[in-house]
Amino acid sequence: MKFFSVITICRDNIGELKSTGQSISEQSNNDLEWIVVDGNSKDGTKEWLNSLTTVKWISEPDKGIYDAMNKGIGMAEGRYLIFMNSGDSFATETVLDDSLKILTENNFPVFSWGDSVDVAENGIEYYRKAKNHNKNWKGMITQHQAMFFNRLKIQNLKYSADYSLSADYALISGILKTSAESDILKLEYPVCRFNMGGTNEIKRLLAIKEDFRIRKDIIKLPLVLNLILYVLHYLHSYIKKARPGTRFIRHRNIV
Repeated sequence: MKFFSVITICRDNIGELKSTGQSISEQSNNDLEWIVVDGNSKDGTKEWLNSLTTVKWISEPDKGIYDAMNKGIGMAEGRYLIFMNSGDSFATETVLDDSLKILTENNFPVFSWGDSVDVAENGIEYYRKAKNHNKNWKGMITQHQAMFFNRLKIQNLKYSADYSLSADYALISGILKTSAESDILKLEYPVCRFNMGGTNEIKRLLAIKEDFRIRKDIIKLPLVLNLILYVLHYLHSYIKKARPGTRFIRHRNIV
């Protein structure tokens, strides 16, 4: 059994898929398997994947990103899962080595997460410090690509079909709610380089509605507080749309 299963979903994005594959191949740790779930691409992705001997892959239509991720989970055999979508990459060449050491020393926690490097559409990079898990009720504590899931300890590890944009937030909220403090671990270094401007940002107003449901049904946040958060996130989304640079106001610019 490999220690890591790196799961990548993609569709008609061969250039960025190759970039992600390059990042994985440059990792100093090779105790991993790379799983690619392709949504029946027509841009040469299948032909390129077929030419590789170090990737486990499928290519077929899916019902969305979380359906594709669930397919990847079903194919995974590693102890820990990390989702690195096409175009995203590891922050450094030693991320998996560093993480293997820390996860092993801490008795293989259920869930672990670290910082990220967020890459704006203009290529400028910003360091995003991950939040503590007790801030999860406010929103995602880090980028999804900066999270490790212990496949052997999480029962029924699967993204819910009830959410088309925030199923990752729902999954994480459920894990944090049911896990002991000793089984969750915050990493103090960047795990991924994440490309901004994805579906969750584009459809942010719909995602905010799903987040409200997650806080209500999973986190069990009091209604008044949940409504206040909903309004604040709604207003913030409009500010970010009008002035995109405000997305990074709390993040350190990387020169």
